[in-house]
Formats: sequence, structure tokens, C-alpha cells
Amino acid sequence: MLSVTQFLALLTTALLAAAHATQPKTNDGYTPTTVPNGGTIVGVVTYDGPTPERRPIDVATKEEVCHKDPIYSEKLVVSEDNGLRWAVVSIAEINTGKPFPDPENPDTRPTLDQKGCTFSPHVVVVPRQQPLTILNSDGVLHNVHTWSRRNRAKNVAMPGMIKEMTLKFRRTETIRVTCDIHPWMEAWIVITDHPYHAVTDEIGAFRLTDVPPGTYVLRMWHESFGPMEKEITVRIDEETRVTFALSKADRLKEGNKNGQ
Repeated sequence: MLSVTQFLALLTTALLAAAHATQPKTNDGYTPTTVPNGGTIVGVVTYDGPTPERRPIDVATKEEVCHKDPIYSEKLVVSEDNGLRWAVVSIAEINTGKPFPDPENPDTRPTLDQKGCTFSPHVVVVPRQQPLTILNSDGVLHNVHTWSRRNRAKNVAMPGMIKEMTLKFRRTETIRVTCDIHPWMEAWIVITDHPYHAVTDEIGAFRLTDVPPGTYVLRMWHESFGPMEKEITVRIDEETRVTFALSKADRLKEGNKNGQ
């Protein structure tokens, strides 16, 4: 006789199979559907080493908007509890699961602002073929220069009177973006083909919800460390806890660090 857990697992599989028959697939083969009894992946990315001192960047411009607040590098931001900010945690391969967030919802719409002569946020996750909103809150000339490998590179000027524009990307990759006018400005755009991506917060924490039960490879990427992977198992209605521990020895040499 089947246990309750085994019965629920079989029921989940059957429901997903039925949903596959009715839900349209994306161009990359990902099928959005409902996820009954999904699990949750929660965890933290830590840096095992001395907390790096953050010093203000010498801003080489006379534009007042760039001097309102000190500007700090976002390449290595570590909390007092050794949590690492701006790491991207994702499931390496998944073919079906929860839908993408609604791109029309302002609370979930991917947005990259240019404010105080910095890009904000430092890392933004964007579904493939969906719009990324670019804002210019400064009222001065900026430009958005993407250093793509798989997508067509973009180098678009945004004069002060242009407050908003949108960009789309056809292929998945991690893209460094800079401003040629203010060379200290830097951010990362992560183009995805499924919604199971999370960016760590100020204490290094992340959370992936509504994950279909199963065994996966969980991937972590950070611009100063590159990728790291762990195999995990997600169970029905349970939390799977994961820690990625990084050290000074794991840091990459300077250069192009794309590769999430």
C-alpha cells in the first residue's frame, strides 16, 4: 500500500503531466504550469575571510548628481555576518515549473535604474524575450553599453530628457553592462529561460519557491568568484536548505567574468 507521501508524489506527477498537455512551451522548452505541493530552496552564500573594506570611488566628473552620495564598488559586498550580496542562485536545468512573473506588474517588472551615477540594482534578472525597463533618474547623459557574447551588443545613449526605454534579449547569458560616460558604473544583466533564479540580498540570503519535487543541480554565480554547483533534492512541501561557502582562494582573476 502506498504511503501518503508516495501517493502525493504520484498525484503531483500526474497533475504536471496533464498540465504539460495544455500549457504552451517557451522557445527554450520550458513549460509553465501550476506546482501543487512544491518545495522551497532557501539558503545563504557566505564569504569566509576578512570583510573587505569598502572605500568611496574617486568620481572623475563635475556633474553634481554624481557627488550627492559616496559611490562604492559593488564587486564584493559582504555583511557583518559574512553574507555575500549580489550572487545569483539558480536551478541549472529545469523543464517545467511555475510561471514567470507578470512583466506588466510594476512590482515584479525587471528594472535597471541610473541614479546617482550608479546602476541600481547591481544585478538584475530578466526572462529571455521579455522587456527590461531602463530608467535614467539622473537627468544627465548616460549610455547603456552591454558586453554580450550570445546576444547582439547594445550601446544606447540616454540623454537627460529620455527617462525610460526598454531592451530585450533573445538568448540566455550573463551580461556585463557599463556606461562609457561614467566608467565606474557597472552592473550585470542575467538573461534566463526559467523563473528559478534569485539574487542574494544584503545578508547573502536567497529563496526559490514552488519548486517541483525532484533532484537538481543548484548553481551559484558571483562576478568575483564565478560558478559553483551543488546537487540537491527538493521534497513535497518541504524546505531544502543550502549554503554556498566561498573563500579568498575562490576569487577569480580580474577580467571578463561572464559565465553564470
